[in-house]
Amino acid sequence: MVWNAQGAGNREFLAVLREIIRANRPIVLALVETHMGGDHAQHVANLLGYNGHTRVDAQGFSGGIWVYWKPELVTIDPIAQSNQYITMTVIKVGEDPWYFSTIYASPDPSKRQELWRDLSEFAKRNNKPWLLAGDFNETRFDWERSSSCSETSRRSRNFNHWVHDNQLLEVEFSGPSHTWARGNSMDTRRSARLDRVLCTGDWSLRFDKARVKHLLAIQSDHCPLLISPNGFAPLEALNIPFRFQAAWLVIP
Repeated sequence: MVWNAQGAGNREFLAVLREIIRANRPIVLALVETHMGGDHAQHVANLLGYNGHTRVDAQGFSGGIWVYWKPELVTIDPIAQSNQYITMTVIKVGEDPWYFSTIYASPDPSKRQELWRDLSEFAKRNNKPWLLAGDFNETRFDWERSSSCSETSRRSRNFNHWVHDNQLLEVEFSGPSHTWARGNSMDTRRSARLDRVLCTGDWSLRFDKARVKHLLAIQSDHCPLLISPNGFAPLEALNIPFRFQAAWLVIP
């Protein structure tokens, strides 16, 4: 699972995160735009029960990427990183390795160009199946934004060229089509699909049932991306207990 947390320091966010983990049980968890690092990242690892941990600390109160995993289920080997990504080798017992990059693209378009160059260079040097997921801070198509202008259209064209040049594919998703939203009224509300999951053709062939769920955005402006390389079980096959909230009976 990959989630732009927009700050991982408050108790309310951590309570929501623990419930999402309880319900979905991700083996690998990546939080981006944490705004924090150091001791707090390790505290969250202990709180959530993930014994594997790597990170890129925030610069001041900007950025930050934390990746957690369960070493008893998967081996993660970080091999490249910057303040906009961490790339890792993923190995499950009995399976061939593949690459995973968790992304937090800078809000600054000029810095995003550095990210695109770094990832393109990595693609040229490596040939294992590759999955990329996170906040790319760009859209590809008009329907992925609530509003567009000539500048956003130009950036979308450039982003599409980068996706095509690196022969990347979209992993099919379900849930809200826009993964980011902000504003409390019709006049101020803006939304876009800034978060996505891309993969190489060989990753897509190997995991042909792969799917992504855009979960509800709670305690962040962004939806968590729940990624399953082997697809999701039908709803009737799930055995997740229903939790009734007494507050639902309160009539406002």
